[in-house]
Amino acid sequence: MSDTPHAAPAPIVVVAHLNARLQPVQRGHFFEDPLDAILKKMGIGAVTGGGTALAPDPVGVSACDVEIAVKDGSETVLKQVMQALDQLGAPKGSELRLPGSAAPIAFGVMEGMAIFLNGTDLPAETYARSDINKTIEALAAALDQTGELRGYWEGNSETALYFYGSRFAAMRAAIADHIQSDPLCARCRIEQIA
Repeated sequence: MSDTPHAAPAPIVVVAHLNARLQPVQRGHFFEDPLDAILKKMGIGAVTGGGTALAPDPVGVSACDVEIAVKDGSETVLKQVMQALDQLGAPKGSELRLPGSAAPIAFGVMEGMAIFLNGTDLPAETYARSDINKTIEALAAALDQTGELRGYWEGNSETALYFYGSRFAAMRAAIADHIQSDPLCARCRIEQIA
């Protein structure tokens, strides 16, 4: 029998790969800053960085990462990290990536909806008379509690608005009337992204 005490589990760095189309400011606002506060309050870790993955136009941002230093890689701690991310609205298709060859762990609860506004094929007067900020406000009002705008991308031919909520079908139904009535939404594309 050894009198040597068991060594405490070593801290590790994990990466939350979020299936969320967020630019760095939005990534910080919706995930990094609140997650850092939650993890520090729980005494299990801290956010140490993040990154944004870009795809070709018109997608723009395709995903983002949040780097997290946790006190150990135990199942309990990893589950707490993922639960905190789910509470913050992590989209389905997200995964926690562990060091080494360990398989990533899937998490995420929200669904995503992208609206790609046509930036080149509408009549010139539509662009001249329309205000995208009013379109965004009207879409947000139509969604009410169903979803919220969390990101956007201005591409060469389209502007993408990224909304997240509990159900894609409910978000799409909530905005249907506005899409039909807003000239700036003519010829837009709507896709499920999470």
